[in-house]
Amino acid sequence: MFKFKNKMCLLTLSLYGALNSNLVIAAQTSSSFIITGPAITNEYIGSKERETVPMVISNFQLGQFEFEVEGLSARAAVINNHDWTIGIAGTFDFGRDDEITNNIVASFEPIDSNAGLGLYFNRSFSNQWLEEDSLDFRVSAVKDVSNVHNGVLTTFTSSYTFPLYLPWRFEFEVEATHSDSNYTNRYFGVSEIDSKNSGLSQYRAGSGFRDISFNSNIGFFINSHWGAFMRIGYSRLLNDAADSPIVIQQGSVNQTFVGLGLFHRF
Repeated sequence: MFKFKNKMCLLTLSLYGALNSNLVIAAQTSSSFIITGPAITNEYIGSKERETVPMVISNFQLGQFEFEVEGLSARAAVINNHDWTIGIAGTFDFGRDDEITNNIVASFEPIDSNAGLGLYFNRSFSNQWLEEDSLDFRVSAVKDVSNVHNGVLTTFTSSYTFPLYLPWRFEFEVEATHSDSNYTNRYFGVSEIDSKNSGLSQYRAGSGFRDISFNSNIGFFINSHWGAFMRIGYSRLLNDAADSPIVIQQGSVNQTFVGLGLFHRF
């Protein structure tokens, strides 16, 4: 049974361009779609245990605004000038509680559910090396607005999408996330109370790049309305996040994601 506990799949904006490519979908007026299916990922960031979670991705129009929902993240385009977009970014995180598999980390003070709000900027380049390819660069910054960790996460994404053999569509993505000291210490630090409860050494984590990720998205489209989608991702924790006792002694610096979904355009 799916558990709605952790951050779900993140899919870059270039998939939107891929799904609208006239090589894949011809004479299609609707830009709204949804992708749903199961995924296997780490139980919480830094863990070595894995769990099954739902993967939900959608793009739809409300009035003059275009919305994208990617798991527990969402974006709303405010200014869209064909090749570049500025908008509002939002995130939700279920935190970490005593229901996780690892009993040592479960003894820590819980991290409550929290929400982040901020801005993003995306720049797209089409037909760079192949016809109908897409090169995208995006930066987003969100701050905790729920007074849980009061931190800021800044994510830099670069992705390249291209058609290989119709009706296939492929995307490769590199992403790096920087976290400030408030976020990093809340998720990877070991306080005096946590140390007493868990037996792990006290540890204070500072700011820096939290991780770097390499992802591949594969789409196979049966017709203009239906298709299949697969995402394979690998992330490696860095700096103070990777050096945390939570990760070194109880978890892993290697984080993975494998998701399968059904695509439907409506």
